[in-house]
Amino acid sequence: MPASTVSYGGFEIVASAQTNPLGAWVAAVSLKDSAGKVVELRPMTVQPEWLTEEEALRDAFEWGRRYVDHEFHTPETHSWIAERRRAEVWFRGVEEKSQGPEISV
Repeated sequence: MPASTVSYGGFEIVASAQTNPLGAWVAAVSLKDSAGKVVELRPMTVQPEWLTEEEALRDAFEWGRRYVDHEFHTPETHSWIAERRRAEVWFRGVEEKSQGPEISV
């Protein structure tokens, strides 16, 4: 079957399916950016086997979407609470290191 494509998140997910020697369907997936450059190829050794070609292609497109979301669209945390907590931990560490040990008399 010729390759099928889906546009998602500024990338083009290209997938094709074929049968392996045991008769199960496996998909080959690649991602292209807006310039047409291949971004990622899915290794053939970690793919599941499917009963139908449609299932293999569906899995390929789902994998492509998850990869794009995880690698390119993961928002950074902008929580001022988390930032303040990190600053407090850092400041306390610096403060403790700058003071000498307490000496009891």
